This record gives sequence, C-alpha cells and structure tokens, in this order.
Amino acid sequence: MKNTNQNRRRFLKQTAKASLLGSGMGAMGGKLNIMSSALAATGDYAGLTDYKALVCIFLYGGSDSYNMFIPYDTGGYQEYTQARGDLSLPRDTLLPTNDSAIGFNPNLPGLRDLYDEGKLALVANVGNMIVPVTRSNFQAESVAVPSDLFAHNHQQEQWQKGLSSQPTSLVGAGWGGRMADLLMEANGENDLPATFSVNGSNHFLPGNIGTPISINPLSGPRLLEYMDSSRGRTQNDARAQSISRIMAVQDDHLIKQFVSNSFLRARDSSQLISEVLRNSPTFTTPFDSASRISTQLRMVARMIAGREALGMKRQVFFVGMRGWDTHDYQTPRLIELTQELDSALVGFQQTLGELAIEDSVTSFTASDFGRTLTVNGNGSDHGWSGHYMVMGGAVNGGQMVGDWPDFSIGGSEDIGDKGRLIPRMSINEYGAALGSWMGLSPGDMADVFPDLQNFSSDWQNSYGLFSS
Repeated sequence: MKNTNQNRRRFLKQTAKASLLGSGMGAMGGKLNIMSSALAATGDYAGLTDYKALVCIFLYGGSDSYNMFIPYDTGGYQEYTQARGDLSLPRDTLLPTNDSAIGFNPNLPGLRDLYDEGKLALVANVGNMIVPVTRSNFQAESVAVPSDLFAHNHQQEQWQKGLSSQPTSLVGAGWGGRMADLLMEANGENDLPATFSVNGSNHFLPGNIGTPISINPLSGPRLLEYMDSSRGRTQNDARAQSISRIMAVQDDHLIKQFVSNSFLRARDSSQLISEVLRNSPTFTTPFDSASRISTQLRMVARMIAGREALGMKRQVFFVGMRGWDTHDYQTPRLIELTQELDSALVGFQQTLGELAIEDSVTSFTASDFGRTLTVNGNGSDHGWSGHYMVMGGAVNGGQMVGDWPDFSIGGSEDIGDKGRLIPRMSINEYGAALGSWMGLSPGDMADVFPDLQNFSSDWQNSYGLFSS
C-alpha cells in the first residue's frame, strides 16, 4: 500500500507540473505516455539526501573528436596521421598527458590539465546503436541499425532520446527527462521539475511525466515577466492582479482546474527562480560574455548555487554549442571551436570549485555523431563513432575508458572506405554509466534505456568512471 500511495502521489504531483515554463518539445508526447517510466520506479529515491547534478553539453553538428584527442605514442600516431592525411595535427603541437598515451588538441590546454588532475576522463568510440555492430554484419545488412544514421536532425533527436529501436515519433521523452522522472521523489514535495534547459527546446529533457523549464541564459525565466509584479512595474501589478482574480474563480470543470493550477504554478515558479537568481553569488572566476556556451554554463552555475533555495537534491541541465559541422575549412574552424569549448568548460569547473560543489556535479559531452577519418575537401564528412568527455570532481579522471579504434581506412571498424568508424559503446551504455552515478538502480535503468538489454552489463560499475 505504501508503494501504491507513493506512486499515486508522484503521478498527481508531476501531472500538476505541466506548466507554461516548459520548453515545449516533447511535452505532449510525454503526457500521452504519462503512465510509463516513473510509475515503474523500484528505487527508494525519496531517501536520497545528497545533491547531484548532471550537465549535458551537446555539440551540435557532429564534433571531430579524432582531432581533439589523438594517440601520442609513435605507433598510434602514425596510424592516425596515415588515416587523416592533410587533417592530421603535427605531433609536436599536441599537448601530452601524464600517462603519455593521449595527446590533446593544442587548443585544449585547460581540459588537458583537468585530465592530468584527475577531474576529466575520455570515453572512446561512443555512438548511436540498437545492438552491437560489426563491419561484416553492417555490410551484409543483417543487423538492426538506427534509421537516417548520418543525418543531423535525426541523429540529434535519437542521441537525445536514447531509444533508436523505436520510431522517434513514438518516443516523446529524452533519456535525461526519463532519469528525472524516476529521481523526482528525491526533491520531496517540490513543485519545480528537476530538468532545466539554458539552450531552448531539445529532445533530451522532456520526460514521460515531467516538463523541463527553459531559462534564458542571460536573464533567467522571462516568459511570465509581463504579469510578474515582483519586477516592480506598475503595469505588471495590474496584470498580475487581473490574472490572479481570473485564476481564483472556482469551477467544477476538471480541465479548467488543471489549467488554472498549472498557470499559477508557472507564475510562482518563475518568481521563485527569478528571486534565487537575483540572490546568486558573485563569482570571481572570469567568463567570456561573448561566448554563448560560457554564458549558458554561467547560468547553470547560478542555478546550482540556488539549489537549496529551490529545494533540489537532483537536477539535470542541458547546454548546447553549435558550429561543429566542419565540412569546410576544418582546421581554422576547429581552432576557434576548441578554444571556446576549453575556456567554457574549464571556467565552469572552476566556478563549481568556488561553490565547493565540484564532487556533486558531473558534466559530459555529446554530439550528433563523430566524423570521417578521411578528408572531405578541406574538412571531414559525417561519421558515426566518436570520443566524449566526462568532467567533475567525482570523476575518476586521467584515463580513457576503452581503447583507440582501428584507424585503418577500410579496416575492421570502418563500415566502408571513408574511415566512418563503428562505435564500440552505445549511447545506452554511456548514459547508463552516468545514470548510475546519479543514483538510479539497475532495475530502473531498463526504463530509461530499453535497448540497454542488447549490450553487456559492464555499465553497472560505470566503467570505473567515478571514484565514488
């Protein structure tokens, strides 16, 4: 009976959170699937007392991670440069790591230092898969693979939803939102959802039940400022009073009651978040206000600083950075992109240090797909597998999870002859490792990643990604 009551309370509470602050995308699909994952929760998440946040940093366009992280030993570097041709970076420009196994792109000095300090790990050869794939079964078309495998919009959606075995039109929620659905009891009776986007609409954060809040990275939640009397505007006072009178009218119609309650919750949430942001601390860590990703991450840090005032024990954030589709002029474009990414991520980690909360926040990168090893004009084409970063004080850094791929063009991991490499680790496994750190039970992980059953169970120890 206790579990039944908890599930019923969870259902009613989250249904009431369908507010006007939501980012919108996937919300309707989520509500149509309203009886799914959260009601099947097996873990006792109400008992979580520590704080943890997960920050997804999505690199839109397909990041060329093969020129971000490069084998540093002589043999591995030779294989890399033979495959990449004119795109390869000179070995003497690479930033070596303490283990001498990896050379970082010369424009990632701060991230290289975090790696050496044990606060950043690399996860190799990750990609969108339904089941494990080999070169032979791919070429024989005898294995299920995601649809529209090398198309930006489809792969962005599938990456963020993490359920490629089903048509995307049938999947209304992202894996970040599905995690938050299961973990929402950790936030007690809080009316705020646990998911926040500082990059507008996305497929990652909508849950089957919860609707994310979209926050302007410069000014916070502004959707309801026209009726927010707390901003001290006379015209807003009149609007707020009128809205309050309308919403206070009692009506027996259930849908009208739901709309009224949702609107008032949206207004109250907007005011609460705005108040928390007005009282956020002044950080001494500098950031580039001209950089969109730095600005987004600064807002995430401000939201994390207000976690206690917001009553949060678990939060999931989404950050986006565009421009990674480097078909042309890859080398100069990658210089600018990596410099901006390095500055933004390092500044964010330093800001978390100011808040003394480094161990409680884990950030990770993701992208549409990797890129081809071969040259496409003076850039690279859409690929499949890629390398990604996991950053934070709890990360067991200074390591690469997995091994370097076979860089041979037309080799054992190339699906054709362009150096379009097959992933060794699926999005499901990558996400499950992060979800385990957030506190999700192995039993609940199947709700978040139904395709996880097709892969090994090595994710259950998070691949050694975390020290605790």
